[in-house]
Amino acid sequence: MFKKYLINGLILLPFIWLSTGMLILRNGDKTMVAMVIISLITTLVVYGLTTLKRNLSTNKLLWLLLIICGYFLFSYYYHGLSSREIRAFITATLLVAIFPSSLITKKTIIILTFISAGISLCYAYYHAFYLGLGRNWPINAIPYGTLIAGISAIALSLCLTSTNYKEKLITFLAFILSSYGLIITESRGVWLGYITMLAVMFIIFMTTKKIKITWRSIMLAFVVIIGVSVISKPLISQRLSQTQQEYNDIKSGNLNTSIGLRLQMWQSAPMIIEHHELLGQGDQYIQVLDRLFHQGRISQVLYTYQPAHFHNQFIDYIVKKGIIGLILLLCLFILPLRLLKNASLLQRYITITLVSLFAVASLTDVPFNHGQTIFMYIFWLGCFTTTSNNEHVNHD
Repeated sequence: MFKKYLINGLILLPFIWLSTGMLILRNGDKTMVAMVIISLITTLVVYGLTTLKRNLSTNKLLWLLLIICGYFLFSYYYHGLSSREIRAFITATLLVAIFPSSLITKKTIIILTFISAGISLCYAYYHAFYLGLGRNWPINAIPYGTLIAGISAIALSLCLTSTNYKEKLITFLAFILSSYGLIITESRGVWLGYITMLAVMFIIFMTTKKIKITWRSIMLAFVVIIGVSVISKPLISQRLSQTQQEYNDIKSGNLNTSIGLRLQMWQSAPMIIEHHELLGQGDQYIQVLDRLFHQGRISQVLYTYQPAHFHNQFIDYIVKKGIIGLILLLCLFILPLRLLKNASLLQRYITITLVSLFAVASLTDVPFNHGQTIFMYIFWLGCFTTTSNNEHVNHD
């Protein structure tokens, strides 16, 4: 029995790390490479090439990931690309290729989700309030907010699809803990994605007749949500006031604000990719910004800022990876939804929540540039929701 748990634990290491160490360590995405290697070796020893052959023959998202990795490697050698981003995509793709998805049971997901919700809230509270760092955390607050929102999305999916009262209570608590952690990050773009995700789930919930929720559950949820809202009011009010002030500054012509700088980045994109629309500029976009500044086509503020990315995943991809990169990104959002025909209800909910969350969050940030959020999206959608072996989903 111990040997079985040890083997399963080694294979599940990437998911365990995603739910623990990734939420604590600044370079947790680099450590993930070692976790995936351990998982791959263990899987090969136990299953041989069986899972690889099955995943290659049944998982269409894996095919897309292989194409993306191939194009990214070409771009890296052609005009430069972030090695961290490529490493994360290749690592995640290797796991999707060989991972035995039957190991991810509902009980396992509940345990990992509850643990990660607690850790993420403690991390956010410790740095924001106990240390008084505001949003200047060791891990960037925006991708961390996306991670927490992803945890909350999975917790909500579990809560809505669980029939056991104890499971509902645990997953609802995980949902509340992660929601408050997300509020602490003060990440407005992620908040927008999160609200959109909740709206999508509400619509699905109201139109499906497969889920039954008692009045007791509704009242408990209502009381807890109101309580969290009251506690969070100062943070939300402060962020909304700041947003209103930035909006007024932009109306008066001042673009030297957080939102204003983003607008300048987006406006510069067509000039940067001029004559390089198909493949993009790669890392050479910095030299293009330099040239545009000396031509008087962009502001001093934008030139001095030297953006590492464009605070919009779609624009960032088209600037650095061209139209081909943008098409691949859109496929990364669309394909998981197209593969839901034979999926379980839990798989459907996790897919829909994560896709809607990441798609909207991509309007103001770049979740597919950060290793942590890349792993969150690809691990869950690639290893769990796209599996053709759905019989394990509702069992321990």
